[in-house]
Amino acid sequence: MALNINELYHVARKGDRDSENRLFKSLTESFRLFAQQRIWNDQDAEEIVQDTLVTVAEKYGNIQFEISFAAWAYRVLENKILNYYRGKHYQENRFTWASDVGGEWASNDSDPSLKRQLLDCLGKINRVHSRHARILNLRYQGYSAEEICEKLAISRNNLYILLCRARSMLKLCLEKGDIK
Repeated sequence: MALNINELYHVARKGDRDSENRLFKSLTESFRLFAQQRIWNDQDAEEIVQDTLVTVAEKYGNIQFEISFAAWAYRVLENKILNYYRGKHYQENRFTWASDVGGEWASNDSDPSLKRQLLDCLGKINRVHSRHARILNLRYQGYSAEEICEKLAISRNNLYILLCRARSMLKLCLEKGDIK
């Protein structure tokens, strides 16, 4: 007799390991199909499926579902997919801007007036918000996101927000000469 996901969940909650294995096998197959229809990159889709399964495995035993375990599990998957697209969009925008400007700055034969303007802008940013200037400086020196987070005792999310604001301030300063 084939049980649906909600029925497998109820049997697995009672301690039946075989039902739990069947539940997660069923979820894996179902999630994989669902994710592959929404995410064209197979590796990314598989990573999201695995991440979702980990989240479901961690939380499903502690939550009492009155309506549907399957609906909750699919909602977890949908949230993971939404987070994937949000992160991908943010990364694309961040790297597009960095690659547009990075080529000009990365050159060792750069213009001395540009270096002077850059230092002047970093000084202005430092006077307004020293944390922004420090993050720009650490990033320029080649520190990874994890290292910067550790040095400044901030979360990765906070780092990206501060870095985005700092880059915007720097861009504004380079274009207009002021950060206001």
